[in-house]
Parts: sequence; structure tokens; C-alpha cells
Amino acid sequence: MTSELYLAHPLVSRHAVRKWEQGIEKRTSIQLLNPFYDVYRPDIEDLDAGVPNPRIKPPEEVVPDDLALIERTEGLVAIIDGSSSIGTYQEMVYAYLWNKPIYSIVTSGKEDHSWLVYHSTKIFTSKEAFEEWITNNHSSSER
Repeated sequence: MTSELYLAHPLVSRHAVRKWEQGIEKRTSIQLLNPFYDVYRPDIEDLDAGVPNPRIKPPEEVVPDDLALIERTEGLVAIIDGSSSIGTYQEMVYAYLWNKPIYSIVTSGKEDHSWLVYHSTKIFTSKEAFEEWITNNHSSSER
């Protein structure tokens, strides 16, 4: 059975995260929904193409689109790598309030931070540790 999880991560990390995302999807039954690539984002397309003035998608569209993705998934995977990412933390709070499991991959050394511990169902300090755990233990009935 394929599970869908929302993938929250910093914009600046999108290329490395996308490469990892595509790999884990091939190796597991997990489908990660990435808000930068799995919904129409002309601003991200422009950034990735090197266009100097990207077509900015307004917040009135970005936030509801992201929240709709979170709501339809079984849970959320949050990449906390030390890059600034206000959106990732907001997405975690919504998932928490909607009682969705939150799997935080914290590579910034802040895995003991009270707010992360409180909102996370489980914390991993590497993508590899998350992949091993999710492969062996994932159940959509968690939380």
C-alpha cells in the first residue's frame, strides 16, 4: 500500500531535497508530496530556470494550496537543515493541529529543541535513518 506524506522543507534546499525525494519514492512505498514541485508553481519554475524576476504566486494561493495538500495526506515529513524556513514550521503546526503524524528529519543539530520535540511524532537526525524506519515501521494508523 502506498502512503502519501507531505514534504515540508526550506526553499533553498529544494534541489537536494528533490533528489532525495525521488530516490526514496523509488525505494519505498512512500509518495512524498512536495509543494515546490507537485503543484503548479511558476515562481519556482522561474527560479530553477534562472529567470531574474520570477512570477510570484501570491500568498492567497500558496498557503491554501499547501494546506490542502497537508490535509489530504497521511502525515508530514519536515526537513530541518538549518536553513531559514518559516513555511516548514507553519506546516508542522497545521499538521499537528490536524492530528497528523510529523516525522522530522533534523540535520541542524537542534533535534532536542522543545518546539520540535513537542510537535514531532518522531525525530531523525538523518534522511537515511528516516528511510530505514519508515520502510520497516510505517503505519497510517499512527498518532
